[in-house]
Amino acid sequence: MYFISAYHLAASFRLSVALTLASVVSAATFADEPVIHFDLPRTIPAVAAGDDPTLVVCDLRLSSLIASPSVPQIDQWLVLCQPRDRAVQIADYAPRTELASHIDGPIQIKTTAEKSKSLGLSLEGHYGNTANGSIGADSGSKQIESRQFNQIAAVQAVTASGSINRGRGVYFKLRWTSQQVLEGEKSFKLTLRVPKQWRGGLIDVTVRAQSMQRGFAGWDKQVKTLGGAKFVVAAHRSGDSSAAQLANEVADAEHKLRQLSQQHRITGSPQTLSTMLRHVAAKLDLDSPRPSDGWITRLLTGHADPYLDREISRLPMDIRVAALDYHDARDQFASLTGSDDHAQQTLTGEVASGSDLTNDG
Repeated sequence: MYFISAYHLAASFRLSVALTLASVVSAATFADEPVIHFDLPRTIPAVAAGDDPTLVVCDLRLSSLIASPSVPQIDQWLVLCQPRDRAVQIADYAPRTELASHIDGPIQIKTTAEKSKSLGLSLEGHYGNTANGSIGADSGSKQIESRQFNQIAAVQAVTASGSINRGRGVYFKLRWTSQQVLEGEKSFKLTLRVPKQWRGGLIDVTVRAQSMQRGFAGWDKQVKTLGGAKFVVAAHRSGDSSAAQLANEVADAEHKLRQLSQQHRITGSPQTLSTMLRHVAAKLDLDSPRPSDGWITRLLTGHADPYLDREISRLPMDIRVAALDYHDARDQFASLTGSDDHAQQTLTGEVASGSDLTNDG
């Protein structure tokens, strides 16, 4: 006869619960993975537009990768771009608004009306067994009317673009159609009006992949974000080698900071039973507000000072050093034109909300 102590029962129960919660946490974390990933170069050259030194063109080449084997329902991209320096304005942009239809060419409509008239008369008689006779008459007319004309097919905006924040930024909205697939590389060109002494600056880029889905019982529709990203691009005047070097230093510092932050998230995953319970509860609480992007987003968008931020001060030493290095490299790059990056910075909330949208028509 075997006896199982209460201690062994409790240990087995804790192990079973831990394994179950681990699988739930893993599934919840996997479900949080975006179905589409975006990428954008960290530095770009700003090429002079003609002979005017105050106009430069920046070519933003945005790439996307759909991780799922089956293509999800992606209805549109929303791309928001805005220079961080308030002395820089948007002079022009491409692509502009484009209209298209799923029908190639005009629609031909043909109507036919037919009218006919007929009149007939027939008489037949017999006289005895020796004679008979008949007489008949027939009259008819037919009229056919045919009309044919072309009708313009209905069109929709496959690409829409316009200004935001009083002309300081620009938005692009791309829709998935039979002629336009939202995967791969797309080019967005910004023509910036800059000061004559401008050598470089930062551009905030926000991109979201959205899908229109029906809500509960199909009564209402809601926009769901399938994936998104926020980028900080260092643009430098083409031919300025020292400005290009400073831009690369900012990009390298950002890459190192993101790497360390990713490693910290992996090693800081919940291990104990209590932390796993809190993690699962947060995942399953659908009514709770979604967590913010965290300290790294605030730092990259210029809304956190690593010397004063309390959340950053609680991070491991190597991450704090990387945050300080990025902050110093960014300030040195922003000083190329003599502008204070903190005073000139763009509010990310304004860019993300897409306020003051003006379609270019």
